[in-house]
This record gives sequence, structure tokens and C-alpha cells, in this order.
Amino acid sequence: MKLSEDDRDRLALHSAFAVHQIARWIATRQDVPNDIRERLRGHISALEGVLVTNGHDWIKDEIEATEQALS
Repeated sequence: MKLSEDDRDRLALHSAFAVHQIARWIATRQDVPNDIRERLRGHISALEGVLVTNGHDWIKDEIEATEQALS
């Protein structure tokens, strides 16, 4: 059975929020290599752009804070 377009959209949205929560946790860790932090920061930045473009601008400040913490 294939997912409906609506279910796919919900899955993508929840996945993006989950990745953000994981990135927030990783940002608090000192034992994560810099190259991993930098790559994750790039992915979080891309997620922010997609979320904001699709009307989820309420999370913009939180994602930007995560990006900064990963730097």
C-alpha cells in the first residue's frame, strides 16, 4: 500500500522536526566531531528553508538557535 500524498507530507514534516530535536541534542555534546556538526548544520539550514517556505515560520528562531549552537 502506498502512502497518500497527505500522509507523505505528514511523515516528512514529523521527520524534519525529529531531525531538528536530534540536532539540538547533538549541539550540546562536546564529543561530536566538527565535520559532523558542520554537515548537520547544513541540513538543519536546508530544513529551515523548506519549513519556513511552507508556512512553518513559527520554528524559525528555534532552528536558527540550533544552527548557531552547532557552530
